[in-house]
Amino acid sequence: MLLLSLTVRSVADEPNLIDAKRWRSGQLVAIAAKVDEAESKDERLEYEARQAWLRRWEPGKMPSAPVGAPDESRLVEEPLLKNLERPKSVDVDTWRSMVALQERLVSVDTDDERKKHLKTTIKLAGRLEAELVEQLSSDERSLETSVDWVLAYTRYRLGRALAYRELPEVREAWPISDPERYESELQAIYQRLMEQTNGDRREFILLQDRMFRRSGKKGRALELLEANRNAIEPKWYLKKRRDLLQELGWDRPSQEAARLYLQAGYDDE
Repeated sequence: MLLLSLTVRSVADEPNLIDAKRWRSGQLVAIAAKVDEAESKDERLEYEARQAWLRRWEPGKMPSAPVGAPDESRLVEEPLLKNLERPKSVDVDTWRSMVALQERLVSVDTDDERKKHLKTTIKLAGRLEAELVEQLSSDERSLETSVDWVLAYTRYRLGRALAYRELPEVREAWPISDPERYESELQAIYQRLMEQTNGDRREFILLQDRMFRRSGKKGRALELLEANRNAIEPKWYLKKRRDLLQELGWDRPSQEAARLYLQAGYDDE
C-alpha cells in the first residue's frame, strides 16, 4: 500500500515538475533579453541576479535552511557598554548615560516585542547614536573597537525600526505623515551604517536585504539572502526567500518555498 501511494504521488508530481521546468526556461529567455536591453549598470545587475538564481533552482529540489544556522563563528555579537572599559576621552556621567540608553534600547527592541515599541526604539537609538558620534573621533568611526561595534549595532537597530514602519500593520497604527522626511531619515541612517561597515558585514545583512527589496532590486535581495544563508536564523531565511519569490511574481518557485517554510514548522503568526 505504501509503495502504491508513493508511486501515485510520483506520477502526480511529474507533470508539475515538467511545467515548472518549462516555466523556468521561458523566464530565463525573457530575463536574458532584459540583460541585453538594460539601460544602466544597476538594471543589468538586477536582471543578472534574477538570472543567476533561476539557473541554480531545480524544481522540486529547492534547499531548506542550513542545519545549525546561523553560523556565529565569524559574527561579532553586539557589545554591551556596561561590560566595556570607559574610554578616557568620555567623562563618567556621559558614559553612564550611554550605558543606560543602551540597556533600555536592548530591552525594548526584541524579536517578540519589536513592532510594539518602534517609537521608543527610534527615540532611544537616535539619542544613543548621537551621543556615541559626539564622543568618538572621526577616525574611530569604523569597526576597530568594541565601542565602534556598539555604534554600528545602534545604527542597525535604528534603521531596522524605521524600516519596520512600512509594514502594513504598523502603518495602520502609526501612519507615516511625512513620507519625504521618513525616506530621508531611513536612507541617511542606512548610508551611515553602510559607510561604517563598508557594506559587507553579515551581522547587518537583513537590513541591507530589506533596502534592496524596497528599492525594487528584488533579484539582488534574493542573491544577497542566498549568499548569507548560513548567517541567518532559519525562520527568517525561509520566510524572506518565500516573500521575495512571491514579490517577483515567480509562482512555481514561490510555491515550493512556501511549502518548505511550512514544513519547517513556521507560520505567519
